[in-house]
Amino acid sequence: MTLISENKDNKVMMFIDLRNVLKSVESMEAMSFRLDLYALTINILGSRELVAAYVFDSKAREGTEDRSKKLHDRLRYLGFRVITRDAFDPDAREQKEVDVAMASEMLVHALRNHFDVAIVVSGDRDFIPAIEHVKAAGKRVEVAAFAHSVSSAVRQSADKFYELEKMPLLFMNNPPAAVETAEAAEEAA
Repeated sequence: MTLISENKDNKVMMFIDLRNVLKSVESMEAMSFRLDLYALTINILGSRELVAAYVFDSKAREGTEDRSKKLHDRLRYLGFRVITRDAFDPDAREQKEVDVAMASEMLVHALRNHFDVAIVVSGDRDFIPAIEHVKAAGKRVEVAAFAHSVSSAVRQSADKFYELEKMPLLFMNNPPAAVETAEAAEEAA
């Protein structure tokens, strides 16, 4: 028995570190798999009330091609609130300000009592101080990440941990066999 109960009336806010999660599935993407963030949200949410689902990412600097814009637009269409920072360092190939923006949003919403449960979708240990402060504000914090890309300290900081490998969150992106089958069916018709 757990000391922390799960209540269907809990208000939930989800905070997704997009690059962290996408980096975790890079090897699977090479095999034509893609992560379904909508399915991830619905699976973890369960019967609880979703207040908002935030996605945090960087965007290309002004005047350069933003290859993530299409993905960001699709996520907005699905109902995610996408927060981007234009502080990507192309030389170091890393984003800046994104983790701080996500931690700030978590804390502000916790202190304004906008949620009962924060779900952090990231294995990045940079979020541990924010998780601790949100919990100190009387909120529950759940973490979801792939087991191979999460710190044990992040797991321990959470009230509940979800192993994303164990959830039906990946789908085939134009698998060759399915395309061939669809083409064959069209030709037969």
